[in-house]
Amino acid sequence: MVAELYIVAESFANNVNISTPEIENKTKALAEDFVYIKKYKDTNKLYVHPDIYNVNYLNGIVLSDLVYNWQAAKQHIDRDVFNALQKIVIESATTTHTSQEVIEFLLPEHDENLCHGLVAFNQIQNVNPEFQIVYDTQSWLIFRRHFLSLYPKNAAFFMSECTKYFPGILFHANNWNTVGGILPEFSTKIVYHLSALNDKFRESQDGHRNRQQVLEHFSLNCHLDETASLEGEASRKSKFTYEFSDSSGGKRKVCCEPHLKLCSSGNAGDNTYYFHRVYFHEGFPDFDDGRILVCHIGEHINFD
Repeated sequence: MVAELYIVAESFANNVNISTPEIENKTKALAEDFVYIKKYKDTNKLYVHPDIYNVNYLNGIVLSDLVYNWQAAKQHIDRDVFNALQKIVIESATTTHTSQEVIEFLLPEHDENLCHGLVAFNQIQNVNPEFQIVYDTQSWLIFRRHFLSLYPKNAAFFMSECTKYFPGILFHANNWNTVGGILPEFSTKIVYHLSALNDKFRESQDGHRNRQQVLEHFSLNCHLDETASLEGEASRKSKFTYEFSDSSGGKRKVCCEPHLKLCSSGNAGDNTYYFHRVYFHEGFPDFDDGRILVCHIGEHINFD
């Protein structure tokens, strides 16, 4: 799915109510995501409208004065923020779509091939939250995950997108074979659980809790369907031991004993109790930058 992301005048309309450090941090965060967006430029397009140059971006200074005049800009922002602004504005494509066209017509238009988003530094009134990428933390990833849950397409597409938008997780190739069995009915539930795993799991690892206590705290903190648990039978562990390959070519056999439980589809009228699972391992500091390892998303592994 291609995401067309727009920066328009309304994106910075409330900057007058934000402190300078907040604006600088949001600018840097957007610049960091811009690098990631360009990495996947075939499916992520960022557009700016010329109206943004006349917006009071910081302390009454219009954006054009900050972007194109370092001598003037350095009185208000540091070099990193200046470079970030230049990277975002100058390297993005220009759009002729007005703010009204983007908000009223483009944002509500989405299907399995195309979606639109509005980049902003604050919530914009009268725009649905799911269409806004409001810069605090991980806003762009949340936006992409939302549309992935709506349009999972097939296993190959779904897993390919997961590798982009869950950067804290390393997915074993086995997932491409298993996840199709529960798509599309469980796409929203899978994305929710993977988001929790990617974004929140480390918060529960405080150094004092044991493995099961970490899983219990994590499950409660993230409002999962049921408490994640460990496999109790030692004889079964070979069933979910997989060899992972990291980005540098290293390999490691890992027993993915912890598992998240996808017990309901969340679909209206579906009261069935399911035994679907996400099997994973917490990861190792010396393997693939410590990413969480996921070996199986799908139906409960058969131990017969």
